[in-house]
Amino acid sequence: MRLLCLLLLCCLSMSSVALASEAGHRAAAERFLKLARAQSMTAPLYVQTDQLLVARFAQLGGSMQHETLLRKYRERARTLLDRQLAWEAIRDELIELYLPVFSEQEFEELARFYESEVGSKLLEHLPELTRGSMAIARERVEEVLAPQLEQLIEEMGRELELHQLGPTDG
Repeated sequence: MRLLCLLLLCCLSMSSVALASEAGHRAAAERFLKLARAQSMTAPLYVQTDQLLVARFAQLGGSMQHETLLRKYRERARTLLDRQLAWEAIRDELIELYLPVFSEQEFEELARFYESEVGSKLLEHLPELTRGSMAIARERVEEVLAPQLEQLIEEMGRELELHQLGPTDG
């Protein structure tokens, strides 16, 4: 009986340590995500949605005399986005996404980096660097890869056509 009580006490203390460790891990993840400005990562979606509404409004024949109607729907769209994409709405899911990837210590190291001068500079310029990188890749695909892939597909089509005509010697 004494052994059972000791074992139970040991299990309870280990589970409280595990819970404290998990809470620390989650807190470190949230701190990192805040430093990484994760709450602002959805900002481009707000801009795109607003642009879409304005464009669709114009396509539907909306004019400036109906601007109050456009404003009303822009506000409704913003409310929808806030409900689904605000930091409070996605925080827990983001934390769950990051938790298995980084340990508590790694989150602390990342936080120290983002708090540093160079980390802060990276965060400041990351959106424009990402846009620039995507533009380079898109340009490369459109100007270089697309024509080459099209040529490759045409060659494949010709070779397939030859094979379908029948066996060849050689």
